[in-house]
Amino acid sequence: MNIYDFNPWWETGTVPESLAKPKKREIYDTLRSSIEKRRIDVITGLRRVGKTTIMYQLIETLLRNGTEPRNILYYSFDLKRQDISEVIKIYEEKILKDRMRNRKVYIFLDEIHKLKDWADKIKIIYDLNPHVKILLSGSASLNIMRGVSESLAGRAKYHYLPPLTFREYLNFTDTAIPRNLEDYELYAKSLAIMFERFRYRGFPETINMDENDAREYVRELVVERVIYRDIPECFHIQDLEVLTILADYILENPGVILNIESLSSDLRRHRKTIRSALQYLEMSYIIRRISNLRGSFLASSRKNRRAYPEHISLCSGKDEDKVVECFVRSEINAQHYWRRGGYEVDFVIKNGAVVPIEIKNKETVGPKDLKPIRKFMELYGLKKGFVLYRGSEERELEGITALPLLKFILSPQHL
Repeated sequence: MNIYDFNPWWETGTVPESLAKPKKREIYDTLRSSIEKRRIDVITGLRRVGKTTIMYQLIETLLRNGTEPRNILYYSFDLKRQDISEVIKIYEEKILKDRMRNRKVYIFLDEIHKLKDWADKIKIIYDLNPHVKILLSGSASLNIMRGVSESLAGRAKYHYLPPLTFREYLNFTDTAIPRNLEDYELYAKSLAIMFERFRYRGFPETINMDENDAREYVRELVVERVIYRDIPECFHIQDLEVLTILADYILENPGVILNIESLSSDLRRHRKTIRSALQYLEMSYIIRRISNLRGSFLASSRKNRRAYPEHISLCSGKDEDKVVECFVRSEINAQHYWRRGGYEVDFVIKNGAVVPIEIKNKETVGPKDLKPIRKFMELYGLKKGFVLYRGSEERELEGITALPLLKFILSPQHL
């Protein structure tokens, strides 16, 4: 592809609907509101979550609002590795017939992390062209964050785009969402059915696939592409076997506690190799590790961290309790759990106040289910905690709220 192929609106004035799809991710409004701000916006996230689609949607919005088509440049480094200086030279000479510094220009650069020394090159473009808006995307967190924190400090804002949330999935499938969650019971059965479908369909392109096709898509086009293509390209790792083994282990066992010493012994790899492989998997958004809360959020332990698939659709295990636990972790972006003396709470979040959350993948809950969370609340002097379960009624149990799991997920105000 050449620069003209990437920018069909230079000829037609519009973006093909096949590229700028009508359904929009929740992050779209945030990016649209910043499109005129003097800064670099950086979208990062796992493969196939919709970063490129959002770029096309923003381009289509600019065109509809009267932006001159030739003042918008899109280029993907995933498909072609031409250096950005050459791309800009062709754009100015052949398309603008002017220097960018004299125009209001919008530049969209996809998979930017695949460009060598990308951050320094983008910094030069940004600093020399005061009227240019730059929006970037990338799939490798370490490379992107290093570039933002070093070369682009004070110039760029980072936006993480996860796989679909449950609410987004309902929107993409045109499923009714209760506006008043006091009426949740009326929707409980239909939402439970949609949750079972969502289990395997966390990526926009998988929404209308059957289960087998969706699972194959995630395995081949997401997980394997990251392990065998993206990570070697970005981090130059040679030991792909250990990456595959660790990825499979975590995707099959959501919430597993990672003991580096044991893994090193079992896999016959140095501890540093294990740590690096886990870091690469996390920085590429395949897994997420959470820490054991020890005393305070500042003192949480780096030892015995739990590892989860980044999203429920990446889970390949059969333990439904753990799959549901993985779902909640990704929806609330939990960073901590708590474990002490035989007591354990699935997640602890801090959103102003500290809130413990226990997950029970069953239809009813009783006093026995409350022991761990009650112990945590007593130790920390808390008055608020949740036990999430698969039933349909909200109940207060000795100061702890037992809440239908999906009602909690669709009710961010609970936090």
